[in-house]
Amino acid sequence: MQNALSVDVEEWWHILNLPSSPPPERWDSLPATVEGNTQRLLEILEASNTRATFFVLGWVARRHPDLVRSIHAASHELACHGDMHELCYEQGEAAFEADLRRARATLEDLVGAVVIGYRAPGFSILDTTPWAFEVIHRVGFRYDSSVFPAPRQHGGISDAQRDPYRMKLASGAELAEFPMSVAEWGRFRVAYAGGGYLRLFPYPLIRAGMRSANRVGRPACVYVHPREVDPDHPRMEMGAMRRFRSYVNLRSTEPKLRRLLTEFRFAPLRDVLRERRLLDSAA
Repeated sequence: MQNALSVDVEEWWHILNLPSSPPPERWDSLPATVEGNTQRLLEILEASNTRATFFVLGWVARRHPDLVRSIHAASHELACHGDMHELCYEQGEAAFEADLRRARATLEDLVGAVVIGYRAPGFSILDTTPWAFEVIHRVGFRYDSSVFPAPRQHGGISDAQRDPYRMKLASGAELAEFPMSVAEWGRFRVAYAGGGYLRLFPYPLIRAGMRSANRVGRPACVYVHPREVDPDHPRMEMGAMRRFRSYVNLRSTEPKLRRLLTEFRFAPLRDVLRERRLLDSAA
């Protein structure tokens, strides 16, 4: 079975809901690591002949246009992670739409190709923000990957469907959705395949979660951030618990990713959705 592999392309300081997060006017003065770390991920994927989806921030694309072109030239899927890494539910509908339009235009102008996929920063689309899906469709995206079907710090729709599906919008339109991977342990849903979860859990548990999903015909969706393959990237000030969640087991990310690439088949989200006939071949 083809599983989905994705990279959320953002800088080391793009950590949400943190008082010490630098304001956008300081970003250009901070040491940049996203380009080198993303190139590292491109090398890892090339070594295993694997293609992935790269959800790129519009701000990152404007600062590192050659990186975006490198992703596209290597036949990976280029997708959108918004423009300024803001929580959807804090933006409101009008600001959210403006953010998405600017980011999508930036990416498409750089590579001369249509961008059809979107993922919200922090998976911050909630059951209280159904307008967000209407905006995503209205801006021109063909699929979304923002639904986190479990409780989490910022975001999460606890009872959401776990399989990729086509979402019927209030307007009558439809949008393909590729939710994040969670396992059901008793009455709890637990994520296992991306970000801090990928770093925190031992590899046998991650592998078991993916095998369990594949056995019932469900593709898993693994995601990483460029900073997670760089154990020595700069640190931000935060409390002990948040520091643990943000930086625990950074040195385990690359070895785990390499093992996953040898034991499972991966493809961009777009290709997995097409395989399941949730996107037509022209998308």
